[in-house]
Amino acid sequence: MDYLISRFAPFSLGTNIAIDNFKKFQIRRFRHIPNSESLLVCLPGWGEKLGKWKNIEKFAVSKKLSFVVYEFPRGIFSDQKDTTIDLFENINSIVRKDINELRSKYSFNKCVLVCISLASSYGSLVYKDNPDINEIVLVAPGENLAKDMWYGCRTQHFRKSYEKQNINEIQLIKDWHNLAPENNFPTLGTSISMLFGKYDKVLPYKFGCQLADIYKQNNLNVAKKTLSLGHYFLISIFLLFPKYFLRLN
Repeated sequence: MDYLISRFAPFSLGTNIAIDNFKKFQIRRFRHIPNSESLLVCLPGWGEKLGKWKNIEKFAVSKKLSFVVYEFPRGIFSDQKDTTIDLFENINSIVRKDINELRSKYSFNKCVLVCISLASSYGSLVYKDNPDINEIVLVAPGENLAKDMWYGCRTQHFRKSYEKQNINEIQLIKDWHNLAPENNFPTLGTSISMLFGKYDKVLPYKFGCQLADIYKQNNLNVAKKTLSLGHYFLISIFLLFPKYFLRLN
């Protein structure tokens, strides 16, 4: 099913997004709940719009959590490897700064970070060694951006473009080393929940499972759950029915 749905997904090479024009494409919505002690931070998958998070927001508010969600342009991920690095690092700077400032301003004592799909990569930059984040939820995560792109069914046009640029998988893994969740660890004591689709072909299931194993081997607290779904259906179920997957206490 992932292969079929991917045929109807938007495909493009290159990007018109750069550091100097990024701000006009980025959107953030913050909702403060008076007297809330926790902040839920949501990072979207590739090209996801703010409207898809409405059920997550309602659920967070019902649990008396303040809520912030981002929307980033599709061009943050492309067949331009150096631009991808720059944009991911720029997102990291923005989100880290926002979380730190919001915790300071509203005295939140807990921050939960939700990362969906592609956000498991750029989100790993945000939670790496970040004491402001107490809990992480990864939905349909990958282990390594280069490997995920190289073998994922939605990004084969990128792979072909990189091959035409004489960039192979090994080179891309090296160049994108810092963008790989397998190389980015949260602080010890951070709670990590991972939700997988057994039939995920976009960010192949086996790679995500390897990430869970790597984190466990590094003494991180990981809870893993697998559903018999593909990539797109897994994300849809999570966004539609968050109460079954998020423990917001």
